[in-house]
Amino acid sequence: MITPPGVGLLANLIRYRIPAFTRWVYSGGPLPGTSPRRPPPITRLPLELIEEVIAYLTYDTYALRACTLTCYSWYIAAVPHLHQTLICPAGSLHEYRYAWFLSLIKRKNLGLLPLVKILWIRGDYIHRVALSLWPANWHILLPLFQLTSINQLRIDYPDISSFLPWIQSHRDFFPMLRGLALKNPKASRRELVYFIGFFQHLHDLTLSDWTEGLAGDPTLIPPFVPLLQGSLTMKRFKGANFLKDMIDLFGEFRFRHMDLFQVDGMRLLLGACGKTLESVAFDPTDPRGEQL
Repeated sequence: MITPPGVGLLANLIRYRIPAFTRWVYSGGPLPGTSPRRPPPITRLPLELIEEVIAYLTYDTYALRACTLTCYSWYIAAVPHLHQTLICPAGSLHEYRYAWFLSLIKRKNLGLLPLVKILWIRGDYIHRVALSLWPANWHILLPLFQLTSINQLRIDYPDISSFLPWIQSHRDFFPMLRGLALKNPKASRRELVYFIGFFQHLHDLTLSDWTEGLAGDPTLIPPFVPLLQGSLTMKRFKGANFLKDMIDLFGEFRFRHMDLFQVDGMRLLLGACGKTLESVAFDPTDPRGEQL
């Protein structure tokens, strides 16, 4: 008598699966090789290999989001790349003056602030409202203490004098910072030098759209001498006396690369970095660069 194929498959299922299921129930867990749900092979890859794969997707947001949905190990490797840059829009004249803190508070509640490495407090390019930090609610300022991994900071239209009272009482402000960019800062030249001097591990400095005004309080002495061994970018910067103050307080510059456009005191900069300078870039439309 010939047995139909379906009957044979059913007999094998009863013969092998039911005893395995019985052992699983009485033992309290699945036996090796008998569990109907095995973890996918992708979860058994070494974490170092997973990080190497995801490193190629650093700038592909959609691919990184897909990786976070794969499994827990891929989620752990992809999340730092998704949240390494934080852009906080500042409020305009018609908005809350400290609106840029809302982005920090949201990520603080999600526990993502320690993952941020690049912070950009973006200004209002239409009204150009000066960004103030003081006097602000201390409860609002608490998220800044969780930004422990920041290595690049960019602030548009900062009111430097409003930052000084807070930064003077917290000298460990962004201890890992290596790059600082200030656009159109509102400050005297001594306040600007003093602010830069708080970041002792600073390598790269970008200053743009600033016109020298008052000299400021001469008693403001920077607490540290920054390293300043990376690149210097200055555009539309009118402050030769500011550069003299920096040289007097920090000593000889050690920048290796410079990008200059409409800067007062170019010769002073080149002379101060003569021992370490490797490359200089001038804008083709800048007549001062042509003369040099």
